[in-house]
Amino acid sequence: MHSEEVPIRRNGSTSHGDHPITCQAKTYRQIKKKDGSTLMKTELDDLESMNNYNMDEDSSYALVIKRYLADDDKPESVSLRINSSLLLTAFKEVVKSYPTVAADFTTPFELKSPFQVLLHYWEQLDTYRKETESPQMRQHLNLLFQFMKLEMGSEKDTCDSMLRKQMIMYKQAWVVYPPGELLYTEVLGQPWLLRVEKVAYERSASDGPFMVVYAKYCDADENKVGETNTSFRILQRVYFASDHPVKIQTLPVYPLRFSDQKEDLKEKLILRGKKAIGNQGIVAKDYDGLADYLKEPPDAFWHPEMAEFDAVWLPFTETGRLVLDRKTYEEENSNFATTIHEVEDPELFLMPPFLMGYSMDRKDWCRYLVDNIKDIAWKGDAWSSLILQPEQKSVLEALVMSHEYPSNARNHPEQKGKGLVVLLHGSPGSGKTMSAEAAAEMAHKPLLTTSMSDLSQTGSPWMFERNLQDLLQFATTWKAIVLFDEADVLLQSREKDSMNTTRMALVAVFLKHLEYFSGIVFLTTNRTEAIDEAMFSRLHLSINFGPPNSETRRRIWALNFMKVPANDTKIREQADRDEAIKELVRYKLNGREISNAMNTARTLARFEGAQLDMPHIKRVLEVGQTFEKHVGEAVTREPSPDRNYLCV
Repeated sequence: MHSEEVPIRRNGSTSHGDHPITCQAKTYRQIKKKDGSTLMKTELDDLESMNNYNMDEDSSYALVIKRYLADDDKPESVSLRINSSLLLTAFKEVVKSYPTVAADFTTPFELKSPFQVLLHYWEQLDTYRKETESPQMRQHLNLLFQFMKLEMGSEKDTCDSMLRKQMIMYKQAWVVYPPGELLYTEVLGQPWLLRVEKVAYERSASDGPFMVVYAKYCDADENKVGETNTSFRILQRVYFASDHPVKIQTLPVYPLRFSDQKEDLKEKLILRGKKAIGNQGIVAKDYDGLADYLKEPPDAFWHPEMAEFDAVWLPFTETGRLVLDRKTYEEENSNFATTIHEVEDPELFLMPPFLMGYSMDRKDWCRYLVDNIKDIAWKGDAWSSLILQPEQKSVLEALVMSHEYPSNARNHPEQKGKGLVVLLHGSPGSGKTMSAEAAAEMAHKPLLTTSMSDLSQTGSPWMFERNLQDLLQFATTWKAIVLFDEADVLLQSREKDSMNTTRMALVAVFLKHLEYFSGIVFLTTNRTEAIDEAMFSRLHLSINFGPPNSETRRRIWALNFMKVPANDTKIREQADRDEAIKELVRYKLNGREISNAMNTARTLARFEGAQLDMPHIKRVLEVGQTFEKHVGEAVTREPSPDRNYLCV
């Protein structure tokens, strides 16, 4: 039987409450028996049951130390109770608060190994000890430091040696992350600063041991700017695969003091933060650059040894339109919702480098880098370039521009019949889709494009309805225009296909939601001979698109020539263009074919290092005709002067 005692003698005292405090440490050894019972002894007492332990007897000691051992005397953990009012004062003035210590340092408190607060504040407490003018304060701090050197001295020396080389091991990695420290990480190559809150060691069945770094950062919504928090998992098997120190900079998040960033980083991040704040609410934007989307695990994924499988962010290149809308994103993805606590003086350099937005191209929520977000440059010539009969064009313009989006759009019953539904029908390549796009550009509205394959990937009416509801709700919230491209399946009469119960269910669902949608919808189809009777009552305008006649083809060719920069073509003079167009209109092509032919001819000219000329265009057209003859297709499109056409 033996005892362990911090070698400090009674050479000073103070008081806390009604108890005088001696500058002495009392040490216990607590042993856990194999049968589950617990025994304890001090340097004076024999082993006795824990039931006889009285904490009040220890209140006169500045420090109370308990060492927890297994039945074989193998150390398991250590706890330290600080009773000294002088030490409480020192902690209150130096540490102030610490996330993993449930104390405000006004009353005695307890710490457990590995004593993170003591190691993180070692230098500050040592400086306070050396500078204090109170002999009693210095004595009590000397007592504390004797314990710290005995219990943690060798580990601190090891950590200091590694940190001087900017390296660390998994077991000591927590040392790198003192609370309040500025953290550095990157998202798609862009810097993001955060502040440490705390760290914890955990393990899971799928990932094994890992350390979690909890951090806070600055964030904003349309109502406030404040603080919120996040966490980073540092997996031992990924970042500390061997039992050797690793470079701190190789960790996914690490203190800014170990980074190579320039001193003006904060100023740049403040400007980025201000830009992010200016893009809160619902905002349609242009984007060009890297973004990332969340790849969810397969629904059918399961493995008996893996209790969880996290989604991952995957990068892609985005060039196009998006809608920024944090509120709707968090409503759709509640697991990623954050609570922002408003603060008086937010640290804008802690704003994240990304904003959540909906990609019009991917039809999914993505993370967009703030630096790559731009104001939309609406195509002012899109509507003026629309080749359509004047009366149809003026009616369509009036309907789109005068449409009012209700302020109570979420009140579903009140929206019945308040939408605008336009049917665009005609042959392929005749400009139906581009008409809807031109209308959206003219109205400065986002365009949500969808199709049957987007809404019903599984063929389930339930899934189709859910996707349709989401789409129409987005359009309502964002005051966007919806384009149902190639909507033949939804428009065909149900009477001629009454045995197909799935399609009948899809059409019924579509008609129901269309009737209660208060926005603008464009429907395109190549077939009009069998449109469902119920659809006719929901249409406000129907425009037919057919093969272009010679005059329409002339205008389409002219518009395509105008898009070619003068330095890229030999056909610059108006007389030369007129002569070229006169020859080209003899080819009975639709607008898409004319546009494709012109783009292909320009590519051919660039490949040859030459300017675009008639031989390039003719060569492309002749190759196309050869292909049509080879597959045995006689493409004869008779011109019709009463048909409409839009150049694409």
